[in-house]
Amino acid sequence: MPRSGQCGLGLLALALLAGCATPAPPPRVAGPPVPARFVIGPAYFQGADSIRIDAVEASSPDFLPGDRVVVRGWYDLSSRDSAELRLFIRSFQHPQYLTIKPEQFLMVHRGVGPFRFEWVVPLPGALYVAFYPEETGGPFGGVYFGSAGQMSRAASIEGM
Repeated sequence: MPRSGQCGLGLLALALLAGCATPAPPPRVAGPPVPARFVIGPAYFQGADSIRIDAVEASSPDFLPGDRVVVRGWYDLSSRDSAELRLFIRSFQHPQYLTIKPEQFLMVHRGVGPFRFEWVVPLPGALYVAFYPEETGGPFGGVYFGSAGQMSRAASIEGM
């Protein structure tokens, strides 16, 4: 093994052979979404509002960063005249502020209706679908979903 400081000037290939550098893993290439097993996790709602997730397709069964996820289901909004229905992720690592993309939200109105979201998972965590007020503010109801391991971790999350 080379001593500290002996790897700085060599070629990458020589450094790798000498044990000075660890190659970065190749980026994960997600395939097309296919029907995936999923577990429903914690759910929080006001009054009679509800969100039902009927089907999930994903590039892998683990819902990992880089996976394309398609979520289908039904909402029932009774507590307000309208709201935004959004697909988000709650990070297990630390708070993350992600840019909201158009494919992550759908304007919904009082009553029952279907929804469909398609999104690429940006980071490790627990996926959820939630109601958000049209004006600013946090979610007022939603449901987590994902792998069994993710939902066991999500069980300790309070709220959305």
